[in-house]
Amino acid sequence: MKRAMAIAGAVMLMLVALPLFAQAPPEPLQDDLGDWMVGKWEGTTEYTMGKSNDEMEVDWDLEHQFLDFHYKQKMGEGTTAMAYKGRGMMTVNPQTKEFIVYWFGSFRDIATGKGTRTGNKITLTLEGGAGPETRTIEKVSDDKMVMTFKGTGMDGKEMSGTTTLLRKAKKEKTSKKG
Repeated sequence: MKRAMAIAGAVMLMLVALPLFAQAPPEPLQDDLGDWMVGKWEGTTEYTMGKSNDEMEVDWDLEHQFLDFHYKQKMGEGTTAMAYKGRGMMTVNPQTKEFIVYWFGSFRDIATGKGTRTGNKITLTLEGGAGPETRTIEKVSDDKMVMTFKGTGMDGKEMSGTTTLLRKAKKEKTSKKG
């Protein structure tokens, strides 16, 4: 019986995995705005709840198919200080050319979204987390990024704000294996 189960499991694995191996992997994602985002950024966010200090690191990942975002935010001082960390992945759908984003945060927030690019600005609509949100990411200069957001906060109230980030370090184009 164990042998039959092992054989059945191996057959099922082959049926699922073989079509994946039969496809050629896509070429690395070519996006000049994505290449520009790669690096370390620092700045502040001013929003409905006050002001925060922010850090973000962006790099290409998974064979240059996704941008990988690591975000840290510190709000307040002393005993009222609150920290937030977030992690996201963004890519472009090869058929529709829409941006696709997945976000996970330390408040157990999970969001997915889609968006479009116009010039040096990406506009995303996210669902999940506290509620629907519209977010923009804009290249203002070679070393300045501005993000805006408007949506529902964790308390259920409307929240909006602007994040201004300045480049601290630019990374060379790399592709992490993963």
